[in-house]
Amino acid sequence: MSVHLIAEVGTTCNGKLADALKLADVVKASGADVIKYMLIGADHFMADRSVEYTYTWAGGTKTVNMHEMFKGLEFTYNEWCRITEHCRAIGLPWYLTVDYLDGIKLAEDLGCPTYKLSAWDIRNFPLIRAMAKTRKPIQIDLGPAVLGEILTICHEIKKVMFWSKADVTLLHSTHSRESADCNLNTIPFLASHMELPVGWSSPGKTIFPDELAIAAGAVCVEKRLTLDGKADGHHNLLALEPDEFKDWVEMLRNVEGILGEHDVRPSFEDIRQKVLWFTSIVAACDIRQGETIHPALLAAKRPGHGISPLYMDRFYGKRAARNIEADSILDWSDVEIDDRVRS
Repeated sequence: MSVHLIAEVGTTCNGKLADALKLADVVKASGADVIKYMLIGADHFMADRSVEYTYTWAGGTKTVNMHEMFKGLEFTYNEWCRITEHCRAIGLPWYLTVDYLDGIKLAEDLGCPTYKLSAWDIRNFPLIRAMAKTRKPIQIDLGPAVLGEILTICHEIKKVMFWSKADVTLLHSTHSRESADCNLNTIPFLASHMELPVGWSSPGKTIFPDELAIAAGAVCVEKRLTLDGKADGHHNLLALEPDEFKDWVEMLRNVEGILGEHDVRPSFEDIRQKVLWFTSIVAACDIRQGETIHPALLAAKRPGHGISPLYMDRFYGKRAARNIEADSILDWSDVEIDDRVRS
C-alpha cells in the first residue's frame, strides 16, 4: 500500500482565499495525495482572548494576540465553498481539521470526507464524539498525548462508531525541535499496541525524519506547504515552498520504492548475476573415465548455471562415465549411476 502524502496548509493559507486556491493547484501539480485545511473558530475555542503568542518568522520574532491571529485565519462559508469546489474541479482530495463543535455541521455541509482532530483537542470529548457521529474516517494528531489518553480517545470513538479499524488513523507528532524527541519507534509501537494504522505529522522542513517514518511503517506523512516561506505567519517558516514540496513528494515516493515489499524478492539483475557468480560442481582436477569420485576430485566454482554444490555428496562413490577435464562443470550424466538425482 502506498504511503499517503498530505499537504498541511491550515495556517499557511494566511486567511487568504487566493492563497488557499493556489496552494491546491500546487498540491495537485506535486503529485501528493491530498490537501488538508483547518476550519478554525477562534471565538469557540478561546475562553481567554487576552492570551499573547510569540512565534518566529523570516523577519525575526513577533508577539501577537492569539485570538486575533486565529480570527485572521478563518474563512467564511462562501469562501469554504469556493475552496472545496476548486479542489473538486481539479480532482484534488481534501479534508479538514475542525477545532470547534459547531464547525462539524459546517464541515458536513461542505461534504468533508475525513476529519482531523488537533493534538490540542485530545480531551475535547464533545468534539471527538461529534466527529465520530459523522461515521467519517478520523485522523488523530497525538502530539502531547500519552498512551492512556490515546486509549481513552479510541474508546470514546468506538462507543459512537461501532468500531472499525479503517476509520481511525493515529498521527504521531512532536512540537519539539530536538531530533531525539521525534521518537519514531512510537509508530511501530502504536501500530502493534493499538492495532491501528499510524502516520507521521512532520514538525518542520527537515526531510530525513519523514523518510525514517516511512521506514518505521508510517501509512501517511503530513508536511506543511506554503507559497512563501518568508511571509509573516506562525507556520510559514516551518513549511516547504512549492518547488521544495514537489521535491519532497518525489523523494518520499523514492523511499517507498527503495523499501519495497514485505517479502524476499531478488531483482532481475540479482537473478541475472546469480547465474554468473553462484558456484557449481566442477572437477577439481582431471578425472579419468571409470575413476571413483571422492571429495578431493570435486570443487565449488563459478559460474552458477551448473549443479548446486549442495548435491556434491551425491557424486561420491560413483564412477566417472567419461574423461573429465579440470574445471569442467559436472552434469549428472558424467557419472555412472542408475538413480540419478537431478537438480
